[in-house]
Amino acid sequence: MIGIIVSGGISFLVVIFSTLIGVNFFRSRNIGQEIQEEVNFHDHKKGTPTMGGLFIVFGTIAGYSLSHINFWTIGEGFKVELTSMNLNVILLFVLAFLMAMVGFIDDYLKVKAGRNLGLKPTQKFALQFLIGCISAYYFIFLNYDSNFYFFSGLGFDIGIVKWLIIIFFIIGITNSVNFTDGLDGLVAGSSAISFGGILIISFWIYRHPTYYSKFIGDDFLTVELSLLISAVAGACLGFLWWNTNPAKIIMGDVGSHFLGSLFPLILFALGADGLIFFFCFLFILEGVSVVVQILSFKYRQKRVFKMAPIHHHFEMSNWAETTIIVRFWIINGIAVVIGLGLFYADYVLFGQ
Repeated sequence: MIGIIVSGGISFLVVIFSTLIGVNFFRSRNIGQEIQEEVNFHDHKKGTPTMGGLFIVFGTIAGYSLSHINFWTIGEGFKVELTSMNLNVILLFVLAFLMAMVGFIDDYLKVKAGRNLGLKPTQKFALQFLIGCISAYYFIFLNYDSNFYFFSGLGFDIGIVKWLIIIFFIIGITNSVNFTDGLDGLVAGSSAISFGGILIISFWIYRHPTYYSKFIGDDFLTVELSLLISAVAGACLGFLWWNTNPAKIIMGDVGSHFLGSLFPLILFALGADGLIFFFCFLFILEGVSVVVQILSFKYRQKRVFKMAPIHHHFEMSNWAETTIIVRFWIINGIAVVIGLGLFYADYVLFGQ
């Protein structure tokens, strides 16, 4: 438990101070956000330092790594020891890091060109698809079965479709988080709430390994995954300090890709596949609004929303930005609480 607190606390502090340095560094070199022409009501945000997601990644690494330094041993007192890290948890992080690098390349090209044009859609999708395939193979390598678990006690064998679903969710949630990252603090705050809920699940699983060992790989039954989740949650809160309205820095694609890929990676690792719909509810809502808008305009020549993603619809309906952000946080929080309730109900029904 102490390690989890240390991991999140270190990550939080590292991100707060490193982001402050980053804001000044990026401003001195005019590394700022470009705005899409059609979103002209965000012109005041043009030039805001971007690529802040680098500090979320850095803080996560720092929090997770430093939480493995033990300064006190019961019965022996002060004694500095390094505890071992779990290789498969590290590999899980590496997959998200690779996705973050896709976002970084996209951000870098936008800054270099001075326009909101980075990787071509086909290039970005190809890289995301490659990482999605590697991720699916990663779970096959860990001997995960082909059941899709709505909750740990309720799963159905869907064969090869399971691995296709993993690829779909990794790409889909990554892009949905990217769509959501249009208002100051919306993604950082929502992610902190969601990862906080996932941390509760991970720690519960760690404390009740007998039941969950039937669905989850041994490496994710330890406290190691909780340490990583805590570090990510702390990093999101630390970044929110500077990203809240009016934002001093924007996370950019590097941040949205990192967080967006971690959600499905961690939930699939925990055998909580179906809970993606609750812990990523807000992001899915934003992503679906984009798909609905595109399909409606293509086949009906009509728009369902004034603008998509859906948070822009409310902006164009004269809602204040902070009002949209807080209300979306509340919606996300409610979805997370429902997800936690279903997770616990599963344990009550099947785990005892």
